[in-house]
Amino acid sequence: MRYVGHGVLIAVALAIAVGGVVELLTGWIHPWERARVLRPVPHGVGQVLTGSGLCCFFGVGAFSPTGDALRVLLAVSAGLFVAGIVLVGVSRLPDR
Repeated sequence: MRYVGHGVLIAVALAIAVGGVVELLTGWIHPWERARVLRPVPHGVGQVLTGSGLCCFFGVGAFSPTGDALRVLLAVSAGLFVAGIVLVGVSRLPDR
């Protein structure tokens, strides 16, 4: 059952990343985010990084590496996630 839950969470994380790729390629933004997003490129990159960080984090949980690999993968996933969240936040700031 644990792997099913991790599989669902990884699928959600990949959907977030794919949404970011679609936004970068076509400029399309989800209807519930259109009013708040002022800069589509940082928003798309932020979604890709956030989805990648979550996918890495849930993959670590599913495969349970040991030792230094666990710390490195968790640090990488946290860095990707935080960078993505910062870019999504920056995309909503108005111009000067």
